[in-house]
Amino acid sequence: MEKLHVNDLNEAKNVINLAMITGQMLIKNGAEIYRAEDTIERMCAGVEEIREVEVFGLSSAIFVSAQYTGETITMFKDIESQGVHLSRIDALNSFSRRFVAGEFSLEEAKKELLSISTLEKCPIPIAMFFTGLCSASFAIMFGGDWIDFGYTFFVGAILSFCMRFTSRYSISFFTESFIGTMVVSILALIGASATDRLHMDMIIIGSIMPLVPGMQITNSLRDIISGDFLSGMIGITKGIFVALAIALGVGLILNVQKIIGG
Repeated sequence: MEKLHVNDLNEAKNVINLAMITGQMLIKNGAEIYRAEDTIERMCAGVEEIREVEVFGLSSAIFVSAQYTGETITMFKDIESQGVHLSRIDALNSFSRRFVAGEFSLEEAKKELLSISTLEKCPIPIAMFFTGLCSASFAIMFGGDWIDFGYTFFVGAILSFCMRFTSRYSISFFTESFIGTMVVSILALIGASATDRLHMDMIIIGSIMPLVPGMQITNSLRDIISGDFLSGMIGITKGIFVALAIALGVGLILNVQKIIGG
């Protein structure tokens, strides 16, 4: 495969910037840090004149240093997480491979990245259905009955709607998880208070499972295994705080129930 070529320093900077935006979008949408670093390195190294590419990625920033005809180019980009968007990650992986293969000019690549950045998440009704199904299935798995299944499905669907709604605003991941857990716990409390046939503990356990940072912890462990210890520890720390937010949200409502019931 023949490498791409750039004609001047400005074009070299544009290629590096394009690679950084790709890596930035990967991390924003939930990809592993090492995957983003590898993508940037491959896109830059795919140009004949760009050499000695060094990438350092974190969950909050990317730093890149490369050389073009003896001149060092250094760039930095800030990152703000947007949750997990697997469709964008898949599209970005495909885009980076096609770019390295020489299927895009710089202008075409910029337009392709722009189109990827506008890919929408799945429609809200579909997200609500599958989140509800996931929550309800966990309720059954942890010992609930089919009545718990039906109500947990409803609670999980409402949780999905609330999380999609709060994601529109610039609130921290801790606050977002805390609010979602409170909504789940309040609905579980209302249901259990309305009828003795519902088990509040099963509803809460099943409904909070979509909030549990399993993917966050898994990606962080993969980063650590790949040698990105700092990025991995940052991700694990974030996962711990999400778990803390879940515990606080449930604990608050249960204590309120105890006070009112007492």
